[in-house]
Amino acid sequence: MRIFRFTVLLFGLFCTVLSAQDTSAIDLRGRAAFRIGDDDVWRSKYIDEQEGWNFISVPGAWEHNGFPLTDGFAWYRIRFRIPASMRDDSLLLVMSGVDDADETFLNGVMVGKTGGFPPGVRSELRSLRVYPLPRFIREEYNLLAVRVYDMGDFGGITGSIFRIVRADSMHHVLDEIVDAPPVTPPRFLSNGVMVSAFLPDSAQLSWCNPHVYGSLSGDLHTETVLRRLALEIEDDRGPHPYVSVEAGYLGRTGIYRTRSAEGIEAFWYHPFETAARLLVVAVRHPEGMENEIGLGFVMERPYWRYEERSTTESGMKTTYHILAYNSCCTELVDRDMDEFLDHDTPLYTLAAQEAAWKELLSSARYLPEVLTEKERMVYRRAVTSILQAQVRENGLGAGQIVSALHPASRAVTIPADHLLAAQALAAAGMHDAAGTALAFLERAENGTYTLFDVLGEEHGVGFPYLVSPARYFGMGTEWRWQRPDDAVLRYDGMPRYILALEALRAEQERRVISEGRVFSDSAFLAPYWPTLSARVADVIMYRLDSSGLLAQDDSPWGGGLTEFPGVYSTMLAGRALRIVEDYATVLGHPLKAFLYAQAATRAEKAVRALAADVLARASADELTPLQQRLFHPFIIDAVSLGIFLPGSPEAQLAFDIVETGFSIEDSPLQYRAQPGGDWFARQARPQLALRLARAYAVAGDLERAEQLFASVTAASATHDGILPELIEPVSGNWYGGIPHIPTAADYILTAERIAMTRLSFNE
Repeated sequence: MRIFRFTVLLFGLFCTVLSAQDTSAIDLRGRAAFRIGDDDVWRSKYIDEQEGWNFISVPGAWEHNGFPLTDGFAWYRIRFRIPASMRDDSLLLVMSGVDDADETFLNGVMVGKTGGFPPGVRSELRSLRVYPLPRFIREEYNLLAVRVYDMGDFGGITGSIFRIVRADSMHHVLDEIVDAPPVTPPRFLSNGVMVSAFLPDSAQLSWCNPHVYGSLSGDLHTETVLRRLALEIEDDRGPHPYVSVEAGYLGRTGIYRTRSAEGIEAFWYHPFETAARLLVVAVRHPEGMENEIGLGFVMERPYWRYEERSTTESGMKTTYHILAYNSCCTELVDRDMDEFLDHDTPLYTLAAQEAAWKELLSSARYLPEVLTEKERMVYRRAVTSILQAQVRENGLGAGQIVSALHPASRAVTIPADHLLAAQALAAAGMHDAAGTALAFLERAENGTYTLFDVLGEEHGVGFPYLVSPARYFGMGTEWRWQRPDDAVLRYDGMPRYILALEALRAEQERRVISEGRVFSDSAFLAPYWPTLSARVADVIMYRLDSSGLLAQDDSPWGGGLTEFPGVYSTMLAGRALRIVEDYATVLGHPLKAFLYAQAATRAEKAVRALAADVLARASADELTPLQQRLFHPFIIDAVSLGIFLPGSPEAQLAFDIVETGFSIEDSPLQYRAQPGGDWFARQARPQLALRLARAYAVAGDLERAEQLFASVTAASATHDGILPELIEPVSGNWYGGIPHIPTAADYILTAERIAMTRLSFNE
């Protein structure tokens, strides 16, 4: 008999009061009174939680406890008893994983605060909270109130440590943290339509979303369709979970494969030959096996359908569990499933899916002569990750590349990240996908920020543009900030459009020449030129201020509108304008070529002048606010882009800034976004190590470039070649966007540069 279990999720309210019996520590995990909103009176001990309060599990994100898509303030209230044996001791409250900031009160009195609340928001997501509990406010029966502010994604008290301990026992808590097993990051399945997160440790699908992106438009967010999908085996021992002893992506595909000790293989994927929202779990085992294998899962949305198909080949039976979802209605679910199943050659089979991936990746090149096997594996996974993050749905949003598949705050399209990924795809030979990414910008909404009034001051681009200075929603519409003065407008996407186009042109030239044909620059560029010139290059040129810098720019990690120009965007602008100067010459526009050359010179000189001014200063205290903007880890791109010539004082300054200002203590191959800053800023970012490796390769220091490249490769190879946004230096755990698409793009571009350098050294 086939096992097939599912649960339709129902949210209920129930309550419990925590008590403490253990005299060595008071464990506060369990159930807590909970309320969305913010009211200072909620710190009081004299409130009845049975009136107007919910009760949720702690630890755990409140989104997983019946409060989806909830950001901002919320309060927790936990009642507990201090046993007589602990009442006279020095006690500490220890909390881990409060997302993102908290203020904590004991019996109405604040005992600690970590992170920042609006308007000075500061995330301390993974920082350990250790708050003394003074004797004069402690009683036998106590009320702990925790005010939490969540910036986005998941929120709440999410860490595994939430207890009161004696001060002299704190070292045991620290030992527990140090000795904790590393967190295995999820693996992601996507076909550019749906996306799912697979947990290798538990061999289950954690969640499945109907869109790659996190927000459709405005306040309309992507909601989870399914959670906790797992296989179950029934044999003479009775029903028990499917346990994986071997797992990894199947070859050069986005199909994830697991194998149990019984030899049962399971393959998890979203079919790539359809735009319908479908999930397939293929289970393969010897034909005579008597074990019954089925599914258990939680379906969170209506309008879904399940079908099962089986095939037998070479003594192996494969059962395909197929789930279809449509947000509209049952009729469209039936339509999608029927169309998917109605093919002479079944699309759901592993053979069909492997063939689809092979066709998709047929044009990719992996430089096998100069990359090691491990490097090729990470390179291939980087290409696959970008393809999985590229939207295949119809409409304005088709072709966009989100910055990460997880979490939701990274599952948006940031133009600069999108175009960096397009540049990497072109460099890897994926010309069709790169061209589709550029075509997205022709369809996507633009113009919101041509003129942008903020409290009576004029901000914005000032000219009709192609590449938005804001992120895009999933439907291809421009992001609109709820408060205009909170807007972050960044212009680095505009020059990145030109860099991506040049990468695509170079790839097309390589392809045509390899086929023995003659490549025409003018024929390639002509369709792009009207838009490229008027709505990209001209905008960059006219956005340069009197000093040669791009005005009012917050890239790449700015916060809110600023009057300061963008040094990083200016560096990119200098290189991009040189490229488009050549384009104008090829297409017979001498005046445009002259103007772009002048603008490029101004931008290059402006950045070099800033560096020269910094070199002339005796101390950091003498730096002006504008000169301080040079101190960013992406300054190293000035070497890669040719703005700072290798061996020049300016190039050495760029290396010194990154190596001394952004390296992490005791971790010479890891770099952070800011020396200070919040929790996110302090974590190691593999992308920075890759950018630095590329600059060292350009500068001719192959040894240092190889060290940095090898460190990122090794970290990625331990997790099937995927690349994260953040790595916690102490534990090595991964956080932030996973897979992080800009990091994947930088891995491809850095691998290409290092390969070229290796070849030149070998010659």
